[in-house]
Amino acid sequence: MQNAVNNTPAIMGILNITPDSFYSPSRLSDIDSLKEKLSLMVNSDIIDIGAESTRPDSDPVSLKSELDRLDVIFDNMNILKDKVLSIDTYKPEVARRALENKFHIINDIYGGQNEENLILASDFNAKIILMHIKGNPSVMQKNTHYDNVVDDILYYFEKRITKAIDLGVSISNIIIDPGIGFGKSLSDNYKIINNIKRFKSLGFKVMVGLSRKSFLSVNNDTPLDRLNATICANTIAILNGVDIIRVHDVKEHVVVKNIINNFMKNK
Repeated sequence: MQNAVNNTPAIMGILNITPDSFYSPSRLSDIDSLKEKLSLMVNSDIIDIGAESTRPDSDPVSLKSELDRLDVIFDNMNILKDKVLSIDTYKPEVARRALENKFHIINDIYGGQNEENLILASDFNAKIILMHIKGNPSVMQKNTHYDNVVDDILYYFEKRITKAIDLGVSISNIIIDPGIGFGKSLSDNYKIINNIKRFKSLGFKVMVGLSRKSFLSVNNDTPLDRLNATICANTIAILNGVDIIRVHDVKEHVVVKNIINNFMKNK
């Protein structure tokens, strides 16, 4: 996950094995749709695979359902063997199964509040993404008040990072994600993107996932219409120093990354 030029990020492509993720083209359910989606992600640096939607107002799924959905991945690891793989889950049982199947990263929306995930990251020498969320997906947008959104998230990360290190997670394996859209107002999301350097001041790589989210809506458009807005917001995040961007549209963001690289090389 080394970047060719500083300030150009790794690109994480999104694969959802769900029937209800908010952006329907990201969903897959069988080997054919898996192959189709992978063909669009050949230039991704990381692939993030999740089997439970965490969109606003979503309800959790059972452990069995999540693992059953992931069978299409675990049964076809041969076509994923050359990829850096991230498991988007907060359930330790799912994270363990993924790590045993050669996944490299745990992407935990609850920031390792279940300490078993931190222990797993330590035991497997895996990277872990600690995300900030307020509440849980079913209620997170009902209370988005902060005294100061950036300061409050920084304080949260200081606690979660300390706990992760205490439980044996290597400092180099910690990535932080301020959780755009996860218990945040419209203004909060803009403030987070504008303050990426403050999050980076903690000394860890910073990831953002803003792809096609509702705060980018113009005139009540749908997620299907938000590619241009996503590219614009991710470009601002890149220029502010983000290390990883989590996206539905890998091909388009590779172009963005290459253009920014060219500008960086010719300052």
